[in-house]
Amino acid sequence: MRSEHRDLQHWIKQRHGHKYRVAAEIDGKNRLPDWERHWYEPDVILRNSSDKIVYIIEVENDPVRKALVGASVLADACIAEIGQQARPRLILVVYTGVGIKQIPNFKEKLQIAKRYCHHLDDIEVYPETVFKEMEL
Repeated sequence: MRSEHRDLQHWIKQRHGHKYRVAAEIDGKNRLPDWERHWYEPDVILRNSSDKIVYIIEVENDPVRKALVGASVLADACIAEIGQQARPRLILVVYTGVGIKQIPNFKEKLQIAKRYCHHLDDIEVYPETVFKEMEL
C-alpha cells in the first residue's frame, strides 16, 4: 500500500471520526457484507450513530474503469445483502496527478454503474484536494 493511500485513510479517520464510526482498511475493520463473508473490503466505511453505512470511500491512485465499476457493483451488492434501506454514497478519491487527469474520462462509465446500482444513493469521483474540502 502506498503511503499516500494509508495517509488519506488516516486523514479520513481523524477528520470524520467525531461524527461517524470509521472502519478502515488500515485497521482491518472494513469487511462487507460482514466479517465472515467479506466479498468487498473498501478502504473506508463511515457509519452513523444508528450503525447505518452512510459513506463507502475508496482511495485510488488511478481511477481505472474496471476498479470504479467493480467497486460500485460490490458496494451495491453488499448493501443489498445486509438489507440496509438507507442508501449510502460511494465516493472514490483519487490522489495522483495522472489519476486526477483521467477523472473526466470515467464519468460516462460511472453513469453506467449508477443505472444498475440501486442500493447506492450516488457514486462520485473526486480529486483528493476537492474531497478534503467537502463536508460529509
